[in-house]
Amino acid sequence: MPTPLRLTVLAFTLLSLLFALAVAHRLLTEGSSFGAPVFFAVMAAACALVALGLVGRRSWAPYCAYALAGLLAAASLGLFGAVTCVGLALLAWVLWALNTRASRDWFTGRRRLR
Repeated sequence: MPTPLRLTVLAFTLLSLLFALAVAHRLLTEGSSFGAPVFFAVMAAACALVALGLVGRRSWAPYCAYALAGLLAAASLGLFGAVTCVGLALLAWVLWALNTRASRDWFTGRRRLR
């Protein structure tokens, strides 16, 4: 697996863990609504699905990664600040990492001769 792809999988795995922690926090907090834990659970599942799809060389995984990174970047735009920078940086990283030649070759199963 190419290094940019490994780092992308690591990023989505960490996001999945962070969203899972947010689910636990919201469920343990008194007075919180039911919508927040459901939202965080869906985001944790989506990030895990993208990470597992990328590791499993699924042909649909890059498109899901683009969509999820775009969604996170768009959601962060209203916050303006460090969160916006992280969201836009994630989107830029995913667009670059999944479009490198090594990543594209890895998804199609082609091997380059060295």
